[in-house]
Amino acid sequence: MRVTMLRQVSSRLQLLRGQLQRPVPVCRSGFCSSAALRSSGDGQPKVYELRTYHVKPALFWEFMEILEEKVHLRMDMSKMVGFWRVDMGGLNQVVHLWEYDDFAHRTAVAKTRSAHTGWMSTLNKLLPTVEHQDNAVLLPLPWSRLKYPDTPGGWYELRSYRLTPGVHLQEPFRKTIQARAAFKYADLLGVWSSEFGELNRVYMLWHHKDLDQRMLGRAKAAQDPAIVAASRESAPSLVHQWSKILLPSPFSPMQ
Repeated sequence: MRVTMLRQVSSRLQLLRGQLQRPVPVCRSGFCSSAALRSSGDGQPKVYELRTYHVKPALFWEFMEILEEKVHLRMDMSKMVGFWRVDMGGLNQVVHLWEYDDFAHRTAVAKTRSAHTGWMSTLNKLLPTVEHQDNAVLLPLPWSRLKYPDTPGGWYELRSYRLTPGVHLQEPFRKTIQARAAFKYADLLGVWSSEFGELNRVYMLWHHKDLDQRMLGRAKAAQDPAIVAASRESAPSLVHQWSKILLPSPFSPMQ
């Protein structure tokens, strides 16, 4: 009887191992779960953390001076994608985006930060200048890859959309974004969905050489049949949206 039971357990373990090793189908609907993203062709996706700090108005430039002097300590620990101050769409705010290999990498970096006396000393100087902090952990959508601007300078735009849950509404949204990117009135740098933070939210980072050209480009895009059709199809899925115009800090990798 014991031999029979061992054989049954072994058989079940082999079945479970096969299920775990079976590739997960890639999501074709636009958004994907973490599991689907892992099978999107490049293996485990990068994990991104978007942080937003609301700084006390009277202390904003003091915050920036302290950070500019010591931020290299933090940048030595993990990859900073960009660090910007919000110029329009919010006042006395900074936005920064960090890249991690996976969640274990982020945890290891957090431990390193806590043990770094130089960086902790800097945080003790920064925290009195900050009113509020927020973060969101993001995963790249399967059809989006992070890129950097072709030319430095210009303006960045961080746009965010909260969508009604449901796969049937996600494909039209993907069509809208890709149609606008193909129109090339701006450079689309990345599209992410929220994994932690407010759910059913998408973040997009655009680069504009000139804000007046942005306005002209959006006006022309509004007359493009492909964009109009895609926008009408995706409109029912939109619940809320916002936009921030950003200027890169001197130490930001994205300039």
